[in-house]
Amino acid sequence: MGLFKKKKSEHTELNAFLGVGTEYRGKLDFVGTVRIDGRFEGEISTDGDLILGRKATVTGTVRVGRLTSCGRIEGDVTVKEHAVLEKTSVLTGTLNTPVLEVERGAIVEGNIVMTGGAPARQKVVSADFGGKGAQTDATADIPVARTGSDDSSM
Repeated sequence: MGLFKKKKSEHTELNAFLGVGTEYRGKLDFVGTVRIDGRFEGEISTDGDLILGRKATVTGTVRVGRLTSCGRIEGDVTVKEHAVLEKTSVLTGTLNTPVLEVERGAIVEGNIVMTGGAPARQKVVSADFGGKGAQTDATADIPVARTGSDDSSM
C-alpha cells in the first residue's frame, strides 16, 4: 500500500554540512546537496539542493535548484525547480520559484513570484464600485483581471 512511502529523491547524498553554532560569511558554490543548521551570510549558488534546518539563518542571495527550508532566510531567493517552506520556516524578502509548497505555520514576508519558467506577465486588477472605470494609455495593452463586482464593460 502507499501509506508509508518514502519520498523519492535522486539527490540524497549530503555533500556538505554547516552545523549549529557554525557561522560562515562569503560565497558558497556547490554541487549536490548542502545542509545548513548554522548561520550563513553571503551568496549561495547551485543547481543542487539546499536544506535549511530549524536553527539555520541565511542572509543574502540564494540561487538553487531545489530548496527545503525549516529555518530563516532574509534576502532574495531564486529556486529553479521546487521550493518547500516547512512550518518553522521564515522568509523575509523575495522568492522566485515555479513550484512552491508552504506548510501551515510558515511565514513569508515579502514577494513571491511564480512564473513557471516563463517571463512574468504584468496584469492589472480592476474593481469598479459604481464609478466610471477607464484604462489609461499606460495599461491599455495589459490584460485586466476583473472582480465579480464588475458588471459594466470597460
